[in-house]
Amino acid sequence: MKLSYYISEIRQALPMDWKHIDDRLIIRLLNQFRTIYIKNQYNQNRSIDRALSQTVNLEVKPADESTMDFISTTSRILKSVQAVPKLIKLSHRDLVIAVRNAKILSDNYNYISKEDAVYAGNGKVNTKEIYCFIYHDEDDHLYVKINKANPKISMLTHISLQAIFENPLECMVLQYPETYTEDGLDSSLEERDYEYPMTDTIWGYVKSNILQDGLNIIQTDIADGKEKEV
Repeated sequence: MKLSYYISEIRQALPMDWKHIDDRLIIRLLNQFRTIYIKNQYNQNRSIDRALSQTVNLEVKPADESTMDFISTTSRILKSVQAVPKLIKLSHRDLVIAVRNAKILSDNYNYISKEDAVYAGNGKVNTKEIYCFIYHDEDDHLYVKINKANPKISMLTHISLQAIFENPLECMVLQYPETYTEDGLDSSLEERDYEYPMTDTIWGYVKSNILQDGLNIIQTDIADGKEKEV
């Protein structure tokens, strides 16, 4: 369903006194309760529903290796130009489904933690493997670790990242930057075919919780001046 559908459904169900609230506050509540549901479900090691995922293509360029002194000198480190939208993080992993070359057909690359990046690809067996990680503690950019002797290095200019994100709108900004303003949601958002990644089951949970608990959150946010944040 389009994002505009969910906004309209929530707005119609709100008490009359609340129908004036900003769309961006409704979107923030959608994101918040959607994330809570997904974390609760997938922390139980259930299979991932790809309908909840989005794919962003990220340009990568050589990183400043002086900031990567924990990486072997036999490896080349590439860094995404753009920061990665915030991923939904489970207790044991990020909700990443696939990472691969965005420009040519390729196998799925290995998505690992920054801690594992120290040793990944350093052995004789895995030296040809390509590894990707996000430097969560530093700048939320995607990094690619590849052996300097790997011939595929010249073809690595853009990375396709398929994952489940906390705020789907952040992915839309990367996909359609011309329709997003500095203030956030653009008036053209409902006119575009923006699909908000949510299943019927999650929507039932999200709608119920927004109408039950969301009014208290709305009241607090209006008091704190946060009603226009997404």
